[in-house]
Amino acid sequence: MNNKSVVVTTIGFMCLGLVIWMDNLQFAGWVSGPSMYGMAMEFALGSVLLGVISILTLFHGRTLDAIIFFGAAGYFWTMTHSGHAANGGAAAWFWLLWAVFVFYVWLGSFKAGWARWLFLLAAWLSLLSDCLLNWTGTAFFNTLGGYLGLIAGLTAIYISAATILNHSNGKEVLPTGSKD
Repeated sequence: MNNKSVVVTTIGFMCLGLVIWMDNLQFAGWVSGPSMYGMAMEFALGSVLLGVISILTLFHGRTLDAIIFFGAAGYFWTMTHSGHAANGGAAAWFWLLWAVFVFYVWLGSFKAGWARWLFLLAAWLSLLSDCLLNWTGTAFFNTLGGYLGLIAGLTAIYISAATILNHSNGKEVLPTGSKD
């Protein structure tokens, strides 16, 4: 992995990990309700930053990472501008469509190493839980989705740390299963 690719991958996965982690703390029941203003700013800044990072990642030939970052930028942008707080059938379809997107990206990630595979699996199941929450109204899916989101966030942070540490040490310090 070249030097420029390391920078954008590290920043991209850290941004993704922090936004996902902070968003899912409330759903896992670790904190009480969020500041909606803070969440909107978090999603807006995350979408802009990830949009720029995704373009840079694509220029460096990291196609899977670029797709992950482009998708996350689109997701965060729609969360900021679509009134995502709605419940019921319309919201369930919103979550289902994003779950389908993450599912087929997850299917394409099997050769990218276990860390990216785990990140996408947790993200997919978290979105699917949000869909089921809105269709069934069962609170269990809210908590399940929150914990799966926390796993996705931590995995993204791990990928970020592994990318920079493995590069700066010239050897694999934190394994990700990636061939880079």
